[in-house]
Amino acid sequence: MSATPDHPKSFLIYVKMTQFVTQFSFFFTFLFCYILTFLTAFGVKRNYGSYKYLLTLFPIVGIFFATIELVLYPNVYSHNAGYVFYSTSRPFGMSQDTVTFCLSFYAGVYATTISMIAVQFLYRYWAIFDESKLRIFKGKNILIWVVYYIFFGAAWAFGIQYFDQIDDYAREYLNTELLERYNLDISEVSATTLVAYNSTGSIRWFNISSIIVLTCIMTIQYSVIIYCAVWMYVGMEDKLQMLSLSLKNLHKQFFKTLILQIVTPTITLFSPVSLILYLPLFDLECDLPTGMFLCAVTLYPAMDAIIVMYIVADYKKAAKRIARQFLEECQRLLGTVETEDVTIQTETKIHNTPAQINWT
Repeated sequence: MSATPDHPKSFLIYVKMTQFVTQFSFFFTFLFCYILTFLTAFGVKRNYGSYKYLLTLFPIVGIFFATIELVLYPNVYSHNAGYVFYSTSRPFGMSQDTVTFCLSFYAGVYATTISMIAVQFLYRYWAIFDESKLRIFKGKNILIWVVYYIFFGAAWAFGIQYFDQIDDYAREYLNTELLERYNLDISEVSATTLVAYNSTGSIRWFNISSIIVLTCIMTIQYSVIIYCAVWMYVGMEDKLQMLSLSLKNLHKQFFKTLILQIVTPTITLFSPVSLILYLPLFDLECDLPTGMFLCAVTLYPAMDAIIVMYIVADYKKAAKRIARQFLEECQRLLGTVETEDVTIQTETKIHNTPAQINWT
């Protein structure tokens, strides 16, 4: 039946599509993040110093992020001046409230991810312009940045968990449409909601506070990224003249990587979340399955891993060397097996050949 005002179009097909993308994202992210982690730890021979920890930690968090998404299957539905961020899963027999908390935790891991990108930019910026500051990445000082990640992740999770609690007005505002579009009762799913305006048109400041918190976090991280990228672009050429050819090429490779690491997260991380967050402020007459945008967020760690491995020559060399060693080992094993087969066949023939008796 075609959609009419009395029979709104069901969004259940988008739920299936979202789940498929989530599953694909998990395997895609797991594969390439694992390869990057392996190459960083065992393949690349050059000493990257403390940057090695950042290169290793990011794909590990990316795998963790994709795993949480696969377990929870989070989804978002946007309706006029509001949205509902929900999950119908009950992994490990969790209660509804526990899954709601896990949704906020999942969102906090997202904030941790964008914070890690900002710190990578900061490291590369200081590595070129103020190398003395890199001491705060060495040894136990690396824990400073772990605290940095956790702080912004916890702040994001708190902003959603506390300010986006479901109240009676949000339940009434969103439940009818959620039933019609997804065949779900909002009281029976784990969810947080945001509705920007009351029925009188006044702003619901408590809900809006979550947008303010999340906007501040995104602004801080994105500002660090843009600031470092712009100044590296403006002043990197002069600074690189004082370095050896090897270091110059390495910094240029990482700079190209970082440029792509601006474009890619802008498209896959910042834009989808910004759309979901700010759409309610415009109070448009719309019903959108915005969970389709959210489920692609976990693709970024895999894309980031591909960018690093494709541009940085050390990773390409390490990957080729390991692949060559693997093929040589396979050939050696196959050669050994073939030799053993020939030996067995020869021994079998000798064993089965009748003995010739010497009568003389």
